[in-house]
Amino acid sequence: MTTNNLQEVTELLNSELLSYKKCCSYAADVTDPVLKEKLGTFANKHRVRYEVLLKYLGGQN
Repeated sequence: MTTNNLQEVTELLNSELLSYKKCCSYAADVTDPVLKEKLGTFANKHRVRYEVLLKYLGGQN
């Protein structure tokens, strides 16, 4: 993996983690149950993508 590729994947990791944290924070603050559920779903999707990227990086040794 080139340095440029590693930097791009790292940026994706950081973006997914930030999106996950934001969705979790918003879900904790809202009172609308439908919106809370949607935000929880979005948070889970970001977490899964984060874990996939992290696993990909782990396999690049």
